[in-house]
Amino acid sequence: MSDPATPYDYDALWSDTYGDMQDVGPTHRHLRRLLGEVLAEIPYRSALEVGCGAGHNFSLLCEGKRLDRLTGLDLSSEALARARREWPEAELHQLDVQRGSLDGSWDLVLCSLVLEHLPDDLAALRRMREMTQGHLVVTTFAGNFERYRKWEQQMGHVRNYRRGELEDKLERAGFAVEAALYWGFPFYSPIARRLQNAMTSKADYDSPTTLAARLMYYLYWLNSRRRGDVLVVRARAA
Repeated sequence: MSDPATPYDYDALWSDTYGDMQDVGPTHRHLRRLLGEVLAEIPYRSALEVGCGAGHNFSLLCEGKRLDRLTGLDLSSEALARARREWPEAELHQLDVQRGSLDGSWDLVLCSLVLEHLPDDLAALRRMREMTQGHLVVTTFAGNFERYRKWEQQMGHVRNYRRGELEDKLERAGFAVEAALYWGFPFYSPIARRLQNAMTSKADYDSPTTLAARLMYYLYWLNSRRRGDVLVVRARAA
């Protein structure tokens, strides 16, 4: 499932590359923690996740909230099949957000680890604006894409954002940025990112990799919340 607008086969990525990283990977575990802090500050009764994947963030969206509506969209049929098994109550749609949007609007739109995959990220943000009646929360990667290209391309990424670049694009798409958090210095970025360039990602972690990931999770508590390549932005519909 690839085309000029989306040059990667995301069904294959979900089968061969994504997997234990979402549950065990220290960066993903800390990102969920940071997301939970941001979402706790936003009131909402309806939530849409753009690029919902297998539904890993649905529990975060529901935590402490009384939702009337939970919706997810993704390009990958493989990811959506996994999400349907775990979250049968969610409304799920297959859609390329660079090219279209769902009818209606939601109090909260979440887009986590998606924009770095999309060639036309500004078009995607404008489509998200059409679906946002309250807040948008975005997570992605900042930093030097060329320095980490080998690993980034394994993940299906086409960019990392320069500091301030995503905030500017959000404003151009019709959002007002309320807060931006850059996290990860020094143990994720640059140390772990440099090590990743010499690695090949696999969906299933072996025992040594799982142990290393769990140890790194504790080390990552020491990372800065002002510097780093993990970017979390909260914005509202302007």
